[in-house]
Amino acid sequence: MRARRQGPLLAALVGLAALVALPSVTAAAWTDDVWFSATASAGTWDDGGGGGGGGGGGIDGGDDVDLDITWNVSGPTSTCATVDITTDGTDVEWELTVDVTQRPWDNGPPSEVEVDNGGIIVSDTDVNPVVIHGNTDSSGTFNSMSNNTPLSAGETATVVICGFNNAGPEPQPDDGTWYTTDWSDVEVVGSDSVCSTLTVQGLVDPSDPFYYGWQTDVNVQWLVDALDAEDATVFYVSSSPSPSGGYDFTFEQDPDDPYLIHIESGVALALQGNSSTPPGQQQVEVCVHGSVPETFEFTLTP
Repeated sequence: MRARRQGPLLAALVGLAALVALPSVTAAAWTDDVWFSATASAGTWDDGGGGGGGGGGGIDGGDDVDLDITWNVSGPTSTCATVDITTDGTDVEWELTVDVTQRPWDNGPPSEVEVDNGGIIVSDTDVNPVVIHGNTDSSGTFNSMSNNTPLSAGETATVVICGFNNAGPEPQPDDGTWYTTDWSDVEVVGSDSVCSTLTVQGLVDPSDPFYYGWQTDVNVQWLVDALDAEDATVFYVSSSPSPSGGYDFTFEQDPDDPYLIHIESGVALALQGNSSTPPGQQQVEVCVHGSVPETFEFTLTP
């Protein structure tokens, strides 16, 4: 009996890729005292940059220059940095590097980094870090963008570095400071559905302008057992928003435990900052649709 009911439910969860189905079960009258696993992840703004460079975003100017970086983050995969370069030295042939393993480039290909103005990429398109040199012309007059190297004290070179097709923000590790996750109490919707909402609340200070991903683990063993024990029938599982082929979110079953599900944000549900509205907070509603005995009350404990 148990095996016969577990199969259809797991198939519904996996086949629809909408599985974030946790504390939700179909019933006419259910009370929710459910335990499930969820992670809280963490992160802080990395000032980045080596030597006197600094500025974050994997951009480094080395020891002989100082960088002042202004970020324009227009979306999870679109970012520009206006880099002002100064020095206390004389005739400094400066060089910038961009480490694409860092946010906001998110381990994307080096070829996606481009210089819109103020410099030229001199490294191969498949090499990390990306290496940028300044511009020179025949005018003999220093210009912050068109003739900006070598650089001396009192002068400012400006380079605009962009990525308009960056990789999606990577899920951050579970170290307790990037975000929190919380599942709402089960809500009975109509006569044949119950739903629960996952809320992911960002915790990163808005001074960090970059988007960041999230992840959580869910164990649905309790759901399978409850439905099996109460002779319930599951028709299908849905979510809002839908996974959208991974653009909103993805999930993966643990190879050793099919009831343990790992969920990761996609581009559309990435977090930025810590506001109580998107993109500082993201939500996924999950519903299980089916039928159960009308007198059934759902109560589970860990």
